[in-house]
Amino acid sequence: MRNTLKNTIIKKERISDQIKTVLKNAILDGHFKPGDKFPPEAEIAQQYNVSKVSAREALREMESEGLIQKKRGVFGGSFVAEPGSDRMVDVVINSYLFGGVTAGDLSEFRRILEPGLALLAAERRTEEDLAAMQQCIKEIEHSIAIGEPDQTKAIGFHLLIANACHNRFISSLMEALVKVFQQVLAKAPDIRTAARDIEYNKTFFTCIRERDGNSAQKAMADHFDTLDRIIEERLK
Repeated sequence: MRNTLKNTIIKKERISDQIKTVLKNAILDGHFKPGDKFPPEAEIAQQYNVSKVSAREALREMESEGLIQKKRGVFGGSFVAEPGSDRMVDVVINSYLFGGVTAGDLSEFRRILEPGLALLAAERRTEEDLAAMQQCIKEIEHSIAIGEPDQTKAIGFHLLIANACHNRFISSLMEALVKVFQQVLAKAPDIRTAARDIEYNKTFFTCIRERDGNSAQKAMADHFDTLDRIIEERLK
C-alpha cells in the first residue's frame, strides 16, 4: 500500500504558541479572572523554562487577540482583559474597510438579523429600554427640528433594540454593525429622508412597547427596503 503520508511535513508548534495556549487555558480554567494581573514575562519564562523572547511573543499575541491589555506606570503590567465588544467591532470594521465586505453585504445580513431582534426585543424589553428609546427619538426629532438631522443617532436606535434583547453577544454584534453604518451613512440626510426614517423608529418603539413582536418584525423588514435605497444613493 502506497504511503500517502510520505511527503507530509509536520510543523512543530512555536514555543510562543505553546506558552500562549497554556496561558489561555489558565484564563479559561479560572486561575486568572478579568482584571487580574498576569505574571511578568521573566516569571513566565522561568516557570516554563523558555526564553524571555518566547514569553514576550506569547503575551504580545494574547494582547493582539484582546485577551490581555498592557498598562504602563508603577502599577502597570499585563492584565486579563474585561469582556467587551471592542474586538468584534474591529473585526467588522476592518472587514468592511479592508476585507472586501461591502455595505450591501452588511445590509443584507442586517435584513436577515434585525427582524428577529425586533421580535425578541418586544418580548424582553424593560422600562429602562423603553426610556432609552424614547430619549433617542426625542434627540433625533430635535435635530430634525433645527434642520440638522443626526443620522448616527437614527442608526444608533437599532442598537437600543438589540440591547432590549438582553443578550450580550447580540449587543456586541449590533454595536459593530451600527458603527460601520454610521460611517457609511455619515453624510447628513435631507430632512425628508430623516423624517421618514424616524417614523420607522417610532413604529418600532410602539410595537416593542406594546409587546407586538409580529408587527415589530414586519416593520423592520419593510425598513430595509428603504435603507437599501438610501445606501445606493449615498454610494453613487
